[in-house]
Amino acid sequence: MFIVQPEHGFGHIICNELLSEQSGQRRWQTVEFAVAWSNNAGVDRIFDSVRKFLSEGGSVRVTAGLDFGRTTYEGLGKLLTLEHEADMTTHVFFDENPACTFHPKVFLFKNDSEACLLVGSNNMTGAGFESNVEAALGFSGSLEDETVRNACQALAAWRDTGSDSRIRRLTRDFLEQLKDCQYVLTEEEIRKRRRSEEELRAATALPLFGRSSIRPLRPGRRNNKQKKGVGRTTGSALGEVLLMRLRPRRNGNQVQISMKILEASFMNGVEEVVSVDGAVRRIGYNMTKGRGVRNTAVRNTARFEAPEMRDMINPVARFQWVNAGGSGQKLNRILQYEIFDAESDIEGQTILTKLWNGIADHPLTKLEELSQEETVLSIGNRDSAQWYRLDSA
Repeated sequence: MFIVQPEHGFGHIICNELLSEQSGQRRWQTVEFAVAWSNNAGVDRIFDSVRKFLSEGGSVRVTAGLDFGRTTYEGLGKLLTLEHEADMTTHVFFDENPACTFHPKVFLFKNDSEACLLVGSNNMTGAGFESNVEAALGFSGSLEDETVRNACQALAAWRDTGSDSRIRRLTRDFLEQLKDCQYVLTEEEIRKRRRSEEELRAATALPLFGRSSIRPLRPGRRNNKQKKGVGRTTGSALGEVLLMRLRPRRNGNQVQISMKILEASFMNGVEEVVSVDGAVRRIGYNMTKGRGVRNTAVRNTARFEAPEMRDMINPVARFQWVNAGGSGQKLNRILQYEIFDAESDIEGQTILTKLWNGIADHPLTKLEELSQEETVLSIGNRDSAQWYRLDSA
């Protein structure tokens, strides 16, 4: 099996393997990961599936590298939260010799007799699991197969603290020590460093490479003859996302979306969205009386129920098209969403900041001009409005 991303989301494949069944039982008993980098978005992408796998008696072993400051404090912290009353361990690997980098990306699923091995370029990061251009090779065989045995031995060696001083078992106290000594950075520190590097590069030279972000087509009226169903016929690439600042309705459970946003090229009139934990939410509509002799009711606002938002103080959302199986011309794409509380969640704070920074002194309220260039508001009052902006994943 050869896996190419973003045509196939690697995080989706990992989740499918974790929850796969055989004869009515979970197929795999033990999962072992070894990656060069791990961050909050990457762990979050598989978090619910790993937690379910652990709750049903599975074992998980993770080793993450610390080179180049790319593994984050939040990502390691999220891995530690999975260890509570579960059969899971996390190790970190770092060589003080700068000539040596811990760089594997190995994912092994096994039971008493067989295994599935995935080896490729994907790290346990949000981009590595979803939007980066990546490739991996999958192999299935018995536990006695030489390839599987060699993989098992390597993964075990990368957790052997007794014979290799470059390896440490991760604990909460040791994570704080890693942070204090700058072996790991917070995600905000990494963003600041990246912005600083980008500003320095922009100030010294013209770009040498192009950008993958695609500017969305200017939306027109949706063709009623267009094929219905989940997926897109026009619009943004898989590497583009829609960010929203929400104004919940109906006891805080309901997400409402302007019809102009729903019918624009990114959402493309989609009829359902899917949460990151797999819950399908059908799109409904609020109706209003139309003009004319017949006074026919027309769709005023799109909406869907999102119970996970109920207790959030300042909810924001991210929508992204992802692959959900199929191949070739029958590739199935779904519009996946995730909601964060910008009041307390670092990812939510990042989304809110991007939206806020895109609001002009005289806010843009023409929803048909949705783009990455500027945040567009549903109404002129920014405090009461919903905010929309496209962004690169």
